[in-house]
Amino acid sequence: MQLVLSLFPGGSERLTVEIVRRLAPSFRMVVCCLDEPGDWAADLDVPVTALGRRPGFHPSLGWRIASWARRMDVSVVHAHHYTPFVYGALAGLVAPRLRLVYTEHGRLSDEPPRVKRRLANSLLSRLPDRAFAVSADLRGHMMAEGFRGCPVEVLLNGVDVGTAPGRTERDAARRALGFDDRAFLVASVARLDPVKHLTAAVEALSIVRTTVPHARLVLVGDGPERQAIDAAAERFGVRDAVFVTGYRADVHQLLPAFDVYVNSSVSEGISLTILEAMAAALPVVATNVGGTPEVVAPGVTGDLVPARAPADLAAAVVRLAADAGLRRQMGAAGRARVEREFTIDRMVGDYARVYAGLGHA
Repeated sequence: MQLVLSLFPGGSERLTVEIVRRLAPSFRMVVCCLDEPGDWAADLDVPVTALGRRPGFHPSLGWRIASWARRMDVSVVHAHHYTPFVYGALAGLVAPRLRLVYTEHGRLSDEPPRVKRRLANSLLSRLPDRAFAVSADLRGHMMAEGFRGCPVEVLLNGVDVGTAPGRTERDAARRALGFDDRAFLVASVARLDPVKHLTAAVEALSIVRTTVPHARLVLVGDGPERQAIDAAAERFGVRDAVFVTGYRADVHQLLPAFDVYVNSSVSEGISLTILEAMAAALPVVATNVGGTPEVVAPGVTGDLVPARAPADLAAAVVRLAADAGLRRQMGAAGRARVEREFTIDRMVGDYARVYAGLGHA
C-alpha cells in the first residue's frame, strides 16, 4: 500500500505514481489517500481508496487503514510524508503484522524543530521498519525533530532523464508557449505554494529586466499563491512579462524552451523539477536550502543564492544571460550529473529492494 495525502499533482505524488506503475508487475499495489483521490488516481490501474479525512486529528483513520489493508491482503505500507506516516503507524498498532516504510520528502517551511513533534517522534520513530529522507539535509532535520528510534537513511529522488533536447525541441516548445527566439526565458515549475516563495522570482525578474529587457518569467503550475504572484507582478511593474501557465502535463516537452531555470523556495527536499530542468540541459539558479546543494553544484551546473534574496537571484540570472557558452556548459554538466546519480530507475530499484527485503517480493 502506498499511503499518501492525495494524488493531486505534486512532486511526491508523482514519485508515488511512478513507483506504482513501474513496480506493479512485481508487487501487488494499492493506494490509500487520506484526503481526496486527486487527479492522478484515475490514471492508475490499481485499487485506489480515499478516506475523506476531515480537519483535525482522527485516530480512527488508523483502524480504517488497517481494515482496508486486511481486505486487500496488504503486508507492507509505504507512507509518504509525516501525516500519512502517523496514521500508518496507528494502522500498524491495530494490525501488528503490517510492515511500515516511511519516506519524508520535504518540509513545509524553514521553521526550527518544534517541541511537540520531538515529543511525538520519541515514540513514533520506534514504529517503522525502514525510514528514509530524500536528502542528507532532510535526514538531519528529522533527527533534530527527535526521529531516533529507527535509523533514517537517505534515498535520493530520481527522474526520467529521457533524451537530450536539441534545437528542434526548443523551437517546438517555444511555439507551444507563444514565444519566439528573441525572448530570454526564465522559468520555474512548481505548485504555487508559499514555501516556493515565487513572489521572490517575480521581484528578481523586475531587477533582471533593467539589464535584460527581453527577459520573461514563465511559471508552470497552479496553487493558492496565484493571486499573490499576480499582485507581485503588478507591484513590481512586470505584469506583461510574467506568464503563469497553470498546471501542464507536458512539462518535459516545455522545458527545452527555457534559457535558465530558477528555484526560489525557502525549503526543499530534493526538487524533482530541478532534476528535470538539469535533465533538459538547463543551468539552474536556486536558493541554498534543504537538499538543493546536494543537487546543484555552484559554478558547475548552476548557482546557489540565499533564500528571500531577490537581488542575488537576479544577479545570478543576469550573469547567465550574458554568457550563452556558460549556459550550455552548465546545462551539459547538469544533465550528466542527473544521468549518473538521479535516475528514476535507480530510485524505483532502491524501493523495490526495500520491499523485497521485508520479505514480501
